Amino acid sequence: MKTVLIIDPEFSGSSLPSVLDRSGLRSFVVSEANTALTIVRSGMPVDLVIMELQLPDMDGLDLLTMLRRMSPGLPVLVVTSRGSIESYLQAINLGVIEYLNKPVLSKELSCIVRSALDGPGGVKSISAA
Repeated sequence: MKTVLIIDPEFSGSSLPSVLDRSGLRSFVVSEANTALTIVRSGMPVDLVIMELQLPDMDGLDLLTMLRRMSPGLPVLVVTSRGSIESYLQAINLGVIEYLNKPVLSKELSCIVRSALDGPGGVKSISAA
């Protein structure tokens, strides 16, 4: 079973984890960057990360840089409420496979997750709701 790590203080009440679970994926939701780093450092298998850039304990781009150093091939999707062209360009340069602006429909995100896990790479784009 593939595992998705969701790093977002706003996703705790989201239906996304249950949508992913129904799709046969295991998901973990954490609200802080340091908790996510602890999970990745622990060696727990993580097949995909979905992350917000606005985190309470660290800038999301800094977290993305750290994740890249720890696990260069780990696919990462950015789903943010405060996207900008600058953060988009930085995230793409750091190798994210998708950059989306909130709100994103759970069904849309579920399709993107499945595509990221099933196939190589992904389409880099900005989606507006």
